[in-house]
Amino acid sequence: MPIRSLLAEASFNSDETEMIAKAFDDAWRQLQTEQRDPAMSSLVRTAIAKRIIEMARRDGMNAHKLRDDAVAHVRNSPLWPAP
Repeated sequence: MPIRSLLAEASFNSDETEMIAKAFDDAWRQLQTEQRDPAMSSLVRTAIAKRIIEMARRDGMNAHKLRDDAVAHVRNSPLWPAP
């Protein structure tokens, strides 16, 4: 799972790590149901993980905000096909 390998390179406490992992799982679950190209799964999962870790460093973030931000970020990226 990309989030675990990326988290190994970051410094978060156990509560933050749990929050990040939950946000990742929830974001992936949401996007996976909309994904049209299974070949892009690895790239989408990596993009979610990187975005969540980047945003988790900001104050006031929680699992729901991280999830929503990551989903919006991926949907607005070239990785995501237009509807």
